[in-house]
Amino acid sequence: MSSLPQRFFSWAHQVLASRETTGRVALLRRRIALKAVNRVVGLSVPFVRRNHFQVLALHHGYLKAWIPVQGNRNHMGTIYAGALFMLAEVPGGVMALFEWGTDYVPVLKEMTMHYLKPATSDVTVEFRLSDEEMLRIQTIAKAQGKCEFTLQADLVDAKGVVVAKSEAHYQIRTRASLLL
Repeated sequence: MSSLPQRFFSWAHQVLASRETTGRVALLRRRIALKAVNRVVGLSVPFVRRNHFQVLALHHGYLKAWIPVQGNRNHMGTIYAGALFMLAEVPGGVMALFEWGTDYVPVLKEMTMHYLKPATSDVTVEFRLSDEEMLRIQTIAKAQGKCEFTLQADLVDAKGVVVAKSEAHYQIRTRASLLL
């Protein structure tokens, strides 16, 4: 019997990866699934909820996330660097759980941020993993108990200006390998 988290991520993956994207029922199902994903992420990492982090889109090999300027301002009135770091870091874990389920644990090993311009409006970030890269990660993790992968992205403000760039090095581990 599968656990509740396993069933949740399986359901979310089924709904959000569905090719059915038109029609009221399909759109409602996707909206409910995204709301549920955001709720689970917020409960798992309260800091994320306090920063109003949201996954806007999630499907096979793709995630788009957002944070608002409101509630994330620093002493200069721009978005706090830590909030931008969180926006670039959290999606790797969300994508890993969404793609490979709760039998795998994502671990951030290293992350580099390059802050290019002050963020004075809401900011989004998009991540992509190719089918080939996802297959490589899962195959190696299954065989060796772990696999490293990298996610790079531009953090973009509401005007389309790149305000920061991130490069995150993750390791995905099987739960069984954590016991060794």
